[in-house]
Amino acid sequence: MNQTPLGQPAPVSQVTLLDVYSRQMEISATLAVIHEQLKAVPDHELRIRHLEAGWAKLLGAAVAVSTIVSALGTWLTLMLAHH
Repeated sequence: MNQTPLGQPAPVSQVTLLDVYSRQMEISATLAVIHEQLKAVPDHELRIRHLEAGWAKLLGAAVAVSTIVSALGTWLTLMLAHH
């Protein structure tokens, strides 16, 4: 096996400040590209809110129509029953 004896540090490659700065610049450029790509993605939360609002309006309209039809049916039944 190729292990370092106890008490001796393992060999480490030298990383310079220039290496760190170069890598940071690469990451910065990548983040800039990702940021631009995300601008093109539509806001899904806004779309979902619009869908939920439309669903609530449709449900409200269905309840209103049902109430009106039921009231008219009751009124018509009462009118026919009294004559």
